[in-house]
Amino acid sequence: MGKYLILQMMLLFALVGVTPDFIRAAGPPELSGRILRSASELDYPPFALVRQDGTADGFSVELLRSVLGVVGLEAEIPVAPWHQIKQQLIDGQLDLLPLVSYSTDRDQVMDFTAPYLRMRGGIFVRKGQSAIHSKADLKTKAVIVMRGDTAHEYALKENLADQLILTESFEEAMMMLSNGTHDAVLIQHLVGLQLIKNLGIRNVVSVNIQHESSLKPSGAPVIGFGQKFCFAVKEGDAELLARLNEGLAIVIADGTYDRLYSKWFGPILPPAPISMKTLLGYMASILVPLLLILLMVGLWYTKRQVDEKTTHLREEIRQRKKAQEDREKLIAELRKALEEVKTLGGLLPICASCKKIRDDKGYWNQIESYIRDRSDAEFSHSICPDCAEALYPDLEIKRGR
Repeated sequence: MGKYLILQMMLLFALVGVTPDFIRAAGPPELSGRILRSASELDYPPFALVRQDGTADGFSVELLRSVLGVVGLEAEIPVAPWHQIKQQLIDGQLDLLPLVSYSTDRDQVMDFTAPYLRMRGGIFVRKGQSAIHSKADLKTKAVIVMRGDTAHEYALKENLADQLILTESFEEAMMMLSNGTHDAVLIQHLVGLQLIKNLGIRNVVSVNIQHESSLKPSGAPVIGFGQKFCFAVKEGDAELLARLNEGLAIVIADGTYDRLYSKWFGPILPPAPISMKTLLGYMASILVPLLLILLMVGLWYTKRQVDEKTTHLREEIRQRKKAQEDREKLIAELRKALEEVKTLGGLLPICASCKKIRDDKGYWNQIESYIRDRSDAEFSHSICPDCAEALYPDLEIKRGR
């Protein structure tokens, strides 16, 4: 309980941005002045794994480096078999380990920080195996476990199987099972799924129906074979333990923990079930903007249609107005022509002697001037044969027929 209280206090201080003086002074000077001795196991993906260059990597390794960094510490992290580095920590040859599952037995020989992950166990068998459905079916079977792992300790404590096969790594255990050796592997469920994926094994499956959706300590309680992962220090090293709990609180508060969690477990774990409230929120965040966009598009389209129809009506009105003006102009021209025709068609006063025509104002006009002013007719002058004969009797005039 004291360890959980420490982490809660550290988290509270980190959230408000305060580091009490008694915490700053907790570590002795020698902690900051030396390289701590640590180590990581061979293959426990994605918590601990080995890069191609032989160096340690994985969620727990990267988390430990981040925690040490925020409290001003540093550690060497070579790679070795789990049972070996566990014993080295117990013997005091190592200062700390990044990935240790808490148990009451282990708590007698090492000290633990507050847990930063929890997991549950799983049973893996070859495809087609119908005799194993739960841990109760393992009693008469040959079960493979990694030497010194929590699965090994659990199997011994529960007298789970009459025959336990010990390996140096779970990678070796999965390959043995895949190749037809022995009956089952007892391992943390997520680690087993990762191993068969990484190794390309297709004939090994988990008998578990449930699936992990979260590994954070605040998740559902573990029932049966499970693990709570912590940093572990050698027994009695309270100063280093306090610094590690402080660092854990800080990386949780500043978002480093969540970033590493997403990096290593995001591609592996299925997403947590979405509540109806969250689903409705997602739908609202999508549908409301979509409806607004559709509304804006509808308004724009309607305005465009109105503008087009307005322009069409204006053009139609203009054309009708022009046609009306043309019609009225034509009517006026016809009326004028009709008036002129009527003028020419009335009783015309004409002189009996000179043949001049009297207009409506009383003036006498040459007949050609009168007609030309009131019509489009043009005149040319010549002498008809009768007049020519009368006027010019000496000329020989040819008469037309």
